[in-house]
Amino acid sequence: MRAHIGKYEIRKLLGKGATASVYLANDAFAGRDVAIKVIDAMPSDPEEARRQLKFFQNEASLAGKLRHPHIVSIFDAGVDNKDGKDLPYLVMELVEGTSLQPHCDPSQLLPVARTAQIAYKCCKALEYANAAGVVHRDIKPANIMLRPDFDIKVSDFGAAQLAGSDTTQVAGVGSPAYMSPEQIRGGEEIDYRSDMFSLGGVMYHMLTGSRPFGGSSAYQLMDEILFKEPLPPSAMNPGISPALDGIVLRALGKSRTERFESWSEFAATLEPTLAEEDTTLSSLSDVEEFSAMRRLAFFRRFSDTELWEAVRRCRCRKFPAGTELICEGVEDDHIYVLAAGLLKVTQRGKLLNAVSPGDCVGEMVYARRGAVPRSATVTAVEMSWVLELSVQDIDGFSDSCRARFSDAFLSVMADRLAMLGGRLVSLMQEKNIGLV
Repeated sequence: MRAHIGKYEIRKLLGKGATASVYLANDAFAGRDVAIKVIDAMPSDPEEARRQLKFFQNEASLAGKLRHPHIVSIFDAGVDNKDGKDLPYLVMELVEGTSLQPHCDPSQLLPVARTAQIAYKCCKALEYANAAGVVHRDIKPANIMLRPDFDIKVSDFGAAQLAGSDTTQVAGVGSPAYMSPEQIRGGEEIDYRSDMFSLGGVMYHMLTGSRPFGGSSAYQLMDEILFKEPLPPSAMNPGISPALDGIVLRALGKSRTERFESWSEFAATLEPTLAEEDTTLSSLSDVEEFSAMRRLAFFRRFSDTELWEAVRRCRCRKFPAGTELICEGVEDDHIYVLAAGLLKVTQRGKLLNAVSPGDCVGEMVYARRGAVPRSATVTAVEMSWVLELSVQDIDGFSDSCRARFSDAFLSVMADRLAMLGGRLVSLMQEKNIGLV
């Protein structure tokens, strides 16, 4: 094993396939461990060798372009030379965990809500990729990585169709068991709805332990994909709701027009299925928090990437009616965004304002850069759910996410100043006070 590939120090071999090896390496300059995929052998068949090289070039061209929390990042690409032989390599984000493949086994199926949450994250990742002009074309369990915390990363964009490239199908692209009908037929336009079909197949497999289409030969498999309607997943797993049945079967529509019109629509239809079945759980899943936060006015201008960053730091807290979130005269540095319920703001017992979902309270501590005595009290009028952040939390965000919070706080402060100005004018008119 080589000590270095390019500027990267090789630590150990992670895996080896027919044409490539993957190594754990260290990027001393960036101060992080990475995974390096090295193309160290090419197929003897010239056509297959050409196809493998094209896949490598596809992934290499995406270096630095697809930065999403649920897509494996490609940091770098290059060619190293060993004994006069060129070795193309890709430097990728190191993802701990396994693929979804083990959870397609009937004995290792995940809870239904967990599978829906994974599909939701895939929708948001593939929506982001599609906005960048990328269609994956090889969505399958082996290409979706599952981390120990159940977060996911879509990987292996080697077969991807990139904006500006040929829009017709290339022979041999994709995995037959999850291919869409238009991929099977070949010669047709391939777009994001082909990825929807494949994701529907992955969901079906994870929910039931069986692929939606079988067959004892490749010909029979393709015939089923083209012409056979799969059984509803609930026919094999009674724990699946009719709503989830409908979502999966719609994604598996034979024609693109039968599928969802957009990734946003696909994700939106999944939202009611995201809740954990165990009602004793006190916390929301990260997907449920993301979905709830996306609907709030406060986060309207956040990109998906920035919002996922906020999800990971925000604490979702429940306050019963009558509970004080902020107490007048008491120091703290917390900021709250109301997700559901109603809050009131009082000062010396007098009502100043009512706070509705999508609004925030306590934002002045961020402008003042730390814990300060509060000038008002904030109380839950009814059972309320809030998203809690501290100044330190916000300071730990990326530059773009921190700037988005600053914009949101400035907007809130401007609205409140305008409201106070209006009240002041009304009071002056009431007291018959004029301006000189």
